[in-house]
Amino acid sequence: MIDMFLYDDSEKANIRFVSFIGDTRHDLTLIQTDRHYGKTIVLNTQSNKFGIIGRDDLDEDGYIAYVLGLSEAEAEEVTDFLREVIA
Repeated sequence: MIDMFLYDDSEKANIRFVSFIGDTRHDLTLIQTDRHYGKTIVLNTQSNKFGIIGRDDLDEDGYIAYVLGLSEAEAEEVTDFLREVIA
């Protein structure tokens, strides 16, 4: 039984599906809304892991690898891509 909702909002979103190949293949979904302080929800559809990522997070050592379930080399490729698309 649900006693109380903390929130139940609907919001328009910009959703982008991206697949690219560097040293390995990457399949990502990027969701941008007005929520999450301007950060982007990035889903790695290969590992079923996601992170709420902003420009500041791209500079944190190991963060992208950790939240998206990637090796350091894979995370470097994804980070390079995200630097181009995350405001």
